Amino acid sequence: MQIYAVAISHFPNTQLIPLLSCVSREKSDKLSRFHHQEDLIRGLVGDLLVRKVISETLAVPVKRIVFGTNSYGKPYLAIPDNNSFHYNVSHSGDWVVCAIDDSPVGIDIERIQPVQLEISRRFFAREEVEFIEQAPSDDQKQERFFAVWTAKESYIKAIGQGLSHSLNNFSTVREGSVEGLRVFDHCDWYLKAYSLDDSYALAVCGQKPQACETVRVISPDDIIGYFLDDHGQQNVHVH
Repeated sequence: MQIYAVAISHFPNTQLIPLLSCVSREKSDKLSRFHHQEDLIRGLVGDLLVRKVISETLAVPVKRIVFGTNSYGKPYLAIPDNNSFHYNVSHSGDWVVCAIDDSPVGIDIERIQPVQLEISRRFFAREEVEFIEQAPSDDQKQERFFAVWTAKESYIKAIGQGLSHSLNNFSTVREGSVEGLRVFDHCDWYLKAYSLDDSYALAVCGQKPQACETVRVISPDDIIGYFLDDHGQQNVHVH
């Protein structure tokens, strides 16, 4: 497993138009309909990050990378003879993150911000609610809420069933932790939290113990430089 992250707070707006030509027409049209530029940048960087990682990992030209979606809307790599490359993307605030593995994987990042903790009583399992409410301070309650939230979302995204899977019929908390082995629907899943930014919670869920200990941070310049040359034209390996 590998985990990647890109900070988008200083992404240069001047590169948006040429970079949109590096994704599919369908994706470009969808991104162009966003009302807020921040949403366009998050979606664009997420797509480009995945394409860069796939191209480098599988030695596939960017233009040959094709994505599909399952019946619940989870995207997957749709190229011939691909049975062992799985990925998932998430974004929140200033960060876009991606996890890849040779088996199903899910990742979720959320900015930690004030939230009504009553939400946990409506949507979380009993053990998770107790874990949150037993925190000694309000700040720690917020941190635990988002630790649980990202852990749950990472599992939901790993199985690729969207919100059709109820959030309160499984618990990510065991012995005061949201990390480690869990058995959900008779299958083993491994949860792990990562420290990327003190203002964010980040969790990954996979089918094997996670050997990846750190998140690889990629700069916006590295993303741009992979797809565009110094003149704003597409690099040769894109085709």
